[in-house]
Amino acid sequence: MHKLIFPLLIFISACGFTQDTFGYKKPTQIKKSIVVKDSLTAKKKYTLNPKSASLLSTFIPGAGQIYNRKYWKAPIVWGGLISLYFTYDFYNRQHSFYHQILIYKDRYTNNEYIVPFAEKYGSEFSKNSAEEISKLSKGDVQLLNDGAKNRKQQVIIGTSIFYLFQIVDATVDAHFSQFDVSEDLSLKICPATFLNAPFAQGIKLSLNF
Repeated sequence: MHKLIFPLLIFISACGFTQDTFGYKKPTQIKKSIVVKDSLTAKKKYTLNPKSASLLSTFIPGAGQIYNRKYWKAPIVWGGLISLYFTYDFYNRQHSFYHQILIYKDRYTNNEYIVPFAEKYGSEFSKNSAEEISKLSKGDVQLLNDGAKNRKQQVIIGTSIFYLFQIVDATVDAHFSQFDVSEDLSLKICPATFLNAPFAQGIKLSLNF
């Protein structure tokens, strides 16, 4: 009888090993983890409203950039609009100057009104003297008048584009502020198991931002 004890023990051990192998259950993941956080996470983030930034830039150019705390952009907006305004004012006065000369040439046959007018305003818009301006043909004056008018219209279009651009810039900046690009990061370290290899164990690193 005692000779059968040793083979019986071997059989019982083999059955136990087989049961552990095919009845293996995935161990539950340990919920505890090591969290490494920077001290800056305690700071409250300044959130921006894209709609507010857009409305501010619409009614007061540059105000949206100040709302977004992009203070260095506001002087660029103001400087650009002021430059465009003075450029428009120059071409508008130049257009009015040549347009008035055309009126004089249509109404009068001599240059008695053109010369005094050109002496008073012509030096700002032309390098020619008043006498030379008065001797220009009607066609030449018309070309100068049309050129000043076209440049004035181009400045108007450029100003409109610049105005819309500063609104879009403020709105996009406010949208980007909603993305977390700060240093508020957390690193989690916890045990990991692999589904295809039940006996393999490892460590999982999870970076949240």
